[in-house]
Amino acid sequence: MAGFFDTPLPEDLFFANAPNCRTRREATLHYLRRTRFSEPQPPGDTPLEILHQIAYPFSIGSVVNRQVVLQRDGGIRKSARIGQSHLGAEKRSLELVMANTSVPVLRVRQYYVSAEFEHLVMDNMAGTTLETAWPTLSRLERESIADQVVSLVQQLQKLHCPHIDATLLHRQPLRAGLRDATDLNMERTKPYLSNEYIATYVYKRSEVIGGQSNVFIHGDLYWGNVLIADKRVCGIIDLESSGFFPLYWEWVTVKRLSQGLPEGSWHHLLEKRLGKENCEGWDGMWEVEQLVMALDQFSQLALTPAAREMNQSRGWAEVIGILGIDVGEPFPVAYAMALEHPWWLESAAQREEVQIADGHKVTLQANVVNTRV
Repeated sequence: MAGFFDTPLPEDLFFANAPNCRTRREATLHYLRRTRFSEPQPPGDTPLEILHQIAYPFSIGSVVNRQVVLQRDGGIRKSARIGQSHLGAEKRSLELVMANTSVPVLRVRQYYVSAEFEHLVMDNMAGTTLETAWPTLSRLERESIADQVVSLVQQLQKLHCPHIDATLLHRQPLRAGLRDATDLNMERTKPYLSNEYIATYVYKRSEVIGGQSNVFIHGDLYWGNVLIADKRVCGIIDLESSGFFPLYWEWVTVKRLSQGLPEGSWHHLLEKRLGKENCEGWDGMWEVEQLVMALDQFSQLALTPAAREMNQSRGWAEVIGILGIDVGEPFPVAYAMALEHPWWLESAAQREEVQIADGHKVTLQANVVNTRV
């Protein structure tokens, strides 16, 4: 990795937020000198083991964003930088599931907040992740585990709410006040609803199931979130994406994860079983999800101008293919990270000037855009 961090940029590119730097290491150090973290790492006693850790983007590992550790007292502590998740909501979800179902989840010990982190302390749970155990399982054992997970999902779905109640959607903040599938899908495509073709496509399909009740879902049935022991499901973990959503939502999230995977993979086994319910309008919801995925591709962050242009070109072509009609020129895209990311690259040909004012750098570019997605 040293070569990646220390290789000078090509002459035709520059770091928009660190214009005097020529390597990623220099740009990172420039960023860290200007950014103050009172808690670069989650505070607390030295853990027995770090089970999972994600560094703050572009910090070269010096700053941690989230961490899961095994404490010396045997508990599991999950810590997430404030604004990166909502562990308070996960605490409430765990307590709700434990009080109203027999689904095996971690028991909450404590929730607290430090200067820059949320912390959720839970009991540990025996078992190994399905991801780890998968190669040792036979086809019939894998299918049995899928059946067991679906049975647990059905327990969760017995919990109802008159409105959508969740704080995260695909790990991103979700606005409160949404009622049903129509509200949810219109919210997710909000930056593009000025295009009548997109708005009509989403609205017509969502209205078909607009009256369906909202049920509790896990929202992230990745095989690393399923614990097994003696080839039986013994735990479901990581409820950060859980909440009350329309009935189809668990199926759609699993189907989304199954894309590009071979038959017989975990998500394919699970999707087939969840999809058996396939109530009226579910196929339309998958069509909406495919459109959302294409729009996500269109606006996907990339650090180089060429990669951003490729994402936009491919994503918009997918949008046109899904809608089956030429919907006109693509939307301009403004990337929130463009004003912060030290590795954000722009073409030297597009650079007009860089000003330093009151210690804050302002980069003026010829290709100013005004739609944030």
